[in-house]
Amino acid sequence: MKFHTFFNIAFQVLFGAGLVLTGTAQANGSRWVTEAQLSELVDPALLPPGASVDVKFVKADERIGSLQCPAALFANTAGNKMWGRTYVRVQCVGSDTAPFFVGVDVKVWAPVLVVKSTIQSGQAVGLNDVEFRTMDLSQLSHGWVSDLAHLNNKTAARQLWPGTLLKHDYLRGQALVKNGDTVKVMMKGPGFAIGGTAVAMGEAELGEVVKIKTAQGKILHGVARDALLVEVSL
Repeated sequence: MKFHTFFNIAFQVLFGAGLVLTGTAQANGSRWVTEAQLSELVDPALLPPGASVDVKFVKADERIGSLQCPAALFANTAGNKMWGRTYVRVQCVGSDTAPFFVGVDVKVWAPVLVVKSTIQSGQAVGLNDVEFRTMDLSQLSHGWVSDLAHLNNKTAARQLWPGTLLKHDYLRGQALVKNGDTVKVMMKGPGFAIGGTAVAMGEAELGEVVKIKTAQGKILHGVARDALLVEVSL
């Protein structure tokens, strides 16, 4: 088949089926793209700033590019995460070959924070303690940190060694209230607010609930709003 003849047939099939090479949605919700556009099937909401996506076939499928499948379009399936080793649906153009699936390897490269120098448990984590390294997120466990803002007012929840991938679980917010602290208490109710003092019976970060004991021996629960300040709703 001459190239211009095949091109005309392929264009007619694409146009008649409502599929456009730039990628559009069919009535069933599938978005079809060319091989060069496979990375566009990855949900951008999953990607951190500065990420780049590389999608390659796990193994070449001999049908694609042959008379069985002269040209191919690709789509993801509902509920399938385009991440790591997965698959895509293939729709052949210019033949009556039934749709089939091929394996793909999706690599998501992005800068994430890694520990640069030893951090002791309880030590404040600063900008000089970490550095960015570009890694394949599809090979990492969940919880990696990609934004320096996450270090604000954070201490290490455990000892961290150089080269350790920084994870949210390894960070702990600084307690605004600690066990035994004398705290200011703001008691609020409908149309009134009363101030006082109490003793904290636990630790709490910003927005966390902490148990307090008033001078009268009454046990209350309040929310840490600032350093040594607890708000109690009545």
